Formats: sequence, structure tokens, C-alpha cells
Amino acid sequence: MRYIPPVVRSDSRSRASWLGLAGLGLAAAVFAASSGGRSSPRADASTAGPVATDAPADIRAVDFGEVAPPGSACAEGLRFTPPAAIPVARGRSSVLDIGRVTRLEVDPDVAYGDLDGNGTDEAVVHVVCTYGANGAEDTVHVWTQRRGRTVHVASLTEPPRSVTGALPPAVAGVAVDGSQVEVTWTRYAADDPNCCPSRLTTLTYELDGDALDRVGRPVSRAAG
Repeated sequence: MRYIPPVVRSDSRSRASWLGLAGLGLAAAVFAASSGGRSSPRADASTAGPVATDAPADIRAVDFGEVAPPGSACAEGLRFTPPAAIPVARGRSSVLDIGRVTRLEVDPDVAYGDLDGNGTDEAVVHVVCTYGANGAEDTVHVWTQRRGRTVHVASLTEPPRSVTGALPPAVAGVAVDGSQVEVTWTRYAADDPNCCPSRLTTLTYELDGDALDRVGRPVSRAAG
């Protein structure tokens, strides 16, 4: 789970129209060559509003493998400004940056609970954006239901310093306990091999409007 949116034809047969289209094609070719092989965000995605999709009334019936996470989930893996949202299908996005093979994946294990105390559940979803040879970016997202829409509420976009060790940590699990979100991160000791972090640290958060705020003290234990 370590360290993955979204030809005009002319009926005129005049020489001037044909030359105009040829000029546009040449300009497009020059632009593509200058991009260095990088993909770019869809024009409509970069100008979209809040991330939201049509959805069932019960958030537990939503398939988050089909719900577009915020583009910020791949901020580290893209060489251009992330789009507002990254479309996914069956839990995966397409390749977002060809040169870095950047792709986003949605963890199918979703946690649920009433985080804001309004009597209905929110969903807590973990996603991973992989890129390059072994780069990975873990983020955690809270979604809620508003007027028949699944709406993005809050995100955790980087690990806290308290779990940063010899190597970057990864999200090992997400859970909801009452109204609190518990995120468990891996932690590397100085002599741990890359494959096998020896520690796990669980941090607790509470939803405050559009933010997840840290509460309580970290709880660490041996991995495995």
C-alpha cells in the first residue's frame, strides 16, 4: 500500500480555411513537444468547484472506488498544478503524469462514524498516490452527505513530525472510534531496512469544520 484525471472539422473547402487549420495543428504539435512528455490536467477539472458526486442517501452505500479524490492527494507526484479532482474507476486513476508514472489508488477499507455529531455518518477514506521508482504519498479524506451529494469535508495531507523517522512513514490503517478518527502510521527506526518499519504510531483526530485537529497523545507499539 506504499508509496499511484482526469478535432474540429471545417466544412469549408477554401484554401484559406485549410491553411488556418494546418497552422493550428502545427502550433499544437510544437506545444506537445515542449511539454517534455508530461500529461496535463483536464481543463474542466482544474476549474471545478468543491469535490462532490451524486450518491445514495446512505454514505455507507457509496462506492468510493468511483468517487474522485481531491487533486491535492497527488501533489508530490505531479510536475504540474494538481487538478481540483482526480477521477477514479474501480479504485484507480489513469496515469496522471506519464514521465513519473503517477497513479492514485483508493483503499477499499473505508471507516465510518458520526464525526460532526449531526446524527449521520461520515466516511474516512485513505488513498495512495504512487510515482517514480518508489515514491508514494498517503492522504486521508473525510466525506459526508449533503442534499444527495457526497461532499469532501477535510483531509490529512502529510504525516506529522512525531511519526517521521529514518524514512517517510505510510498510513497503515484508518479507524473511527466514536467521533474520533484514528490514523496509524508506520515508523522507521534508524537501522530498519526499507521493506520493514519496526514501529507503528496511532494518532487521534477530531473533525472541526473543514479540518481534522490532533487530540490526545500518540500511541506507539512494535509493528507486527
